[in-house]
Amino acid sequence: MTRSAGYYPLCADLNGRRCVVIGGGLIAQRKVTTLLGYGADVTVVSPAVTKRLAAYARQRKIRCVPRRFRPADVRGAWLVYASTDDQRINELVYRSATARRIFTNVVDQKPLCSFIAPAIFRRGPLSIVVSTGGASPSLAKQVRSDVARMIGADYVPMLRLLGGLRGIAKRQLPSYRDRKVYFDRLVRGRVFELVRAGKPAAARRAAMELLERSTRRNGAAA
Repeated sequence: MTRSAGYYPLCADLNGRRCVVIGGGLIAQRKVTTLLGYGADVTVVSPAVTKRLAAYARQRKIRCVPRRFRPADVRGAWLVYASTDDQRINELVYRSATARRIFTNVVDQKPLCSFIAPAIFRRGPLSIVVSTGGASPSLAKQVRSDVARMIGADYVPMLRLLGGLRGIAKRQLPSYRDRKVYFDRLVRGRVFELVRAGKPAAARRAAMELLERSTRRNGAAA
């Protein structure tokens, strides 16, 4: 089997999942803050932590284990980050986690990573991720900034409208192909134009009218 040259993009549900961060400095703080934003159950293992991490612990947003890493610390984790200044600890974290088939990232050490973290742009329920395969996080962040300038605030109400229509569209258009055609027409046509014009109620009415026409057309075709 030949080894792929790239990484498989994956959006993971971390809500309530145990994630372990080894290290208590600013890099660890950034990782913890991001994980909390996705609802993860975070444990930090480090003899010392930043003021913000200590505040998270006091607020019971995270658990802090105030000592050096032990292999058992990764037990039951879904995802592990290591960001210490002790290379032996970083390597031990990697070995301990990968032996348990846990996704592991030793920050800025690609050979000690079974996953890499992309640059993330979030606006409401919309997330856009950019990865350079670990070659240049700086470039990934620049691309993220460039893309963010292209994404207007109107994408959020449009996404919420589409999400609200999924259930009824699935009931009225049982075929995946028919639903795809319907939603493609919504994002490329008048409905999105109405959202961009600040007319969400009119946009929903237009979307429902299109759904009824699609339903009748597909019923006639059957």
